[in-house]
Amino acid sequence: MAVFDGWDGKRSLWVGVGLIIAALIGIALFRYVGTVLFAIFVYYATRPLYRQLDRFIDHPNVTATVTILFVILPMAVVIAYTGIVALQELNQFLASSDLEAYRSYLQPYLRLAREGDVGGLRDAFQDGSGGSFGSIVRQGVPGTLGQLQSIGGYVFSVLARFFLMLTILFYLLRDDKKVRRWFYESIDHDEEVVSYLEAVDDDLETIFLSNIAVIAVAAVTAAITYAALNYFVSDGVVVATPVLLSLLIGIGTLIPAVGMKIVYVPYGLALLGLALTTPTPYWHPVAFFVLTFVVVDTIPDFFARSYLSAQSGVHMGLVLLGYFLGTLAFGWYGLFLGPIVVVLAVHFASMIFPALSSDFLGE
Repeated sequence: MAVFDGWDGKRSLWVGVGLIIAALIGIALFRYVGTVLFAIFVYYATRPLYRQLDRFIDHPNVTATVTILFVILPMAVVIAYTGIVALQELNQFLASSDLEAYRSYLQPYLRLAREGDVGGLRDAFQDGSGGSFGSIVRQGVPGTLGQLQSIGGYVFSVLARFFLMLTILFYLLRDDKKVRRWFYESIDHDEEVVSYLEAVDDDLETIFLSNIAVIAVAAVTAAITYAALNYFVSDGVVVATPVLLSLLIGIGTLIPAVGMKIVYVPYGLALLGLALTTPTPYWHPVAFFVLTFVVVDTIPDFFARSYLSAQSGVHMGLVLLGYFLGTLAFGWYGLFLGPIVVVLAVHFASMIFPALSSDFLGE
């Protein structure tokens, strides 16, 4: 008897085909699970902006592109600014150490970086006009070919993951309503499933959007605090790079348990080391630590987390536990997977489990 002669055989065949397809997709995505989860995080964080723009821009492709640029451009600015500051700090370090002879290699690149001439910076490195630095690199190519290939492979891998993230994010923003409509029609708008998925969807948007709000609030608060501290200091500057430090502090809020302390504690210890070894006043590191802990760390985090707890249907403690345990269990991408698992579990326990337990108990 042919497999399609009976409904049961036909259904089993299609279930098997579906499982094979799902397994192949799962295997393909498993290697890039971190990239997929990061795309989901950015999707929920930028979806409100997309929907606001969609009211004025009657073209989904353009709206999704503008939304993504709103995220990518600030990231590019932060990375470029960090690179320029790091280059300048390296220059100052060489000037104050026994490596003064190597400082001349960096001077042309520092000048071009200060002028913002990215094309000139690239050309200087390629043609070796930046001194012997470029020529040294070219002369050492035969001996470092393997290392360059490894670096090239790593860069390609990063760029590929970045492109994958942008692609997933673009189609999630543009076609999420179509996917949702298709799924709901496929399950015949089952009330229990629809209610569960909508509750999960709403809470994930609230949680991930609130994370972006925490980053922004912490960064702005830190920038204002450090600018005010430098303004009222008459004997020098306490925070040499207030904007960069504020941006890094904002990003540091994403790290579970430690948070922004991973940024400002080492910086404060560096200020303390300067106070111990140079004429820098001792009150500089003290003022930095006190203001950062009270104004930058405690107050914004308290109000932002309180707002998160009030808006979300999931308890704030469970969300924080999801961040912490997710990172410990799964690595860096657990930072995004942990809250998703928590939201799925909480709504399953409140909406699905009572009905299942009643069925099992025969009530």
